[in-house]
Amino acid sequence: MSEKPGAVIWFTGLAGSGKSTIAGVVEMMLRERGLPVENLDADEVRQNLSPNLGFSLEARDENTKRLAWMGKMLSKHGVNVVIAAVATLRKFRDRAREMCPHFVEVYVKCPLELCQERDPKGLYARRARGEINDVDGIDIPYEEPLNPEVVIDTSTTDIEACALQVIAKLEELKYI
Repeated sequence: MSEKPGAVIWFTGLAGSGKSTIAGVVEMMLRERGLPVENLDADEVRQNLSPNLGFSLEARDENTKRLAWMGKMLSKHGVNVVIAAVATLRKFRDRAREMCPHFVEVYVKCPLELCQERDPKGLYARRARGEINDVDGIDIPYEEPLNPEVVIDTSTTDIEACALQVIAKLEELKYI
């Protein structure tokens, strides 16, 4: 086991806010520094490890629990873990914080209207057509973090500047 645990950087925010995009840039920046890093995108983990897991609150809870556990296991071996996951309820993210010693919560803030315009995965369009009715922030309340380590607003800040804010916080906390 590595002497220094890696950080678990959890990006939370509505669908379309920019979580996965910024997480990818942070991942690249950490790699450029020669640091070990793993990117656990919630949608990819769900698709590959739990394809039968639905989108009820219980299923979302289970998915975030699995993400936090994987983050914990990787970080204890010195890997920095980037996780992009809505994690709808604060208690989901609080549990992840308790599980992971070097936890950094990044709130990717973006107005719902702009998230709906971006709609990279077609989620909001599917909801508008009546195909789904379990969208965070519309059908399921999204609880904004109360005390995240980093708040980035993707409606006013470009992606690279957002990623640099996360890197600066990791440096300030002496996680990297």
